[in-house]
Amino acid sequence: MDKKKVLMIHEVFDWMLDLDLSDYIITFDDGLYSQYKKLEHFKKFNTPKIYFISTGILASEDIEQNETVIECAKAHELYFKNEDTSNYMKWSQIKEIASTKNCFIGGHSHAHRDLRSNTSIKELHLHLKDDTDLMFKKFKENGIEIQDFCFPYNYEAPLYKEILKQSGIINFFGKERVAIEDLKNAI
Repeated sequence: MDKKKVLMIHEVFDWMLDLDLSDYIITFDDGLYSQYKKLEHFKKFNTPKIYFISTGILASEDIEQNETVIECAKAHELYFKNEDTSNYMKWSQIKEIASTKNCFIGGHSHAHRDLRSNTSIKELHLHLKDDTDLMFKKFKENGIEIQDFCFPYNYEAPLYKEILKQSGIINFFGKERVAIEDLKNAI
């Protein structure tokens, strides 16, 4: 049996809405608000959709979310420099997605730290263990169980994978996915 290719989407721009994504498993990274805003559009594809959420980078329920779509890198910059979460989803929105047919929530860490830097193995292990525990705690507090995980920055650290397996993660995603921008020439 042929397995569907896995598509990776960060921010959702209007040009993406012209693509037929029926032949893909659709994954969304980072829990950006633009992904939630277009939920109705993506629901029309009868294929699995996995929203990978960094549980430490979410908007509180009282935040006014940014209606202008910005690039994911800019949203990260605004968060990491200014703690601006207006470009990210709220737990209520994530719960709505989780209750939608063919939509699943996956983990994307708690803090979304870039692990490609030089870090001692001891420091890395402590961070990964603490971060994973926090991520699972936040999902549990919000009544969401996960079995899928996407590595932040698509960097699959073997130690990370082992810690996640011990925590119950079954399915892993990363750089093997096709970026939706690669399909842009198809329109």
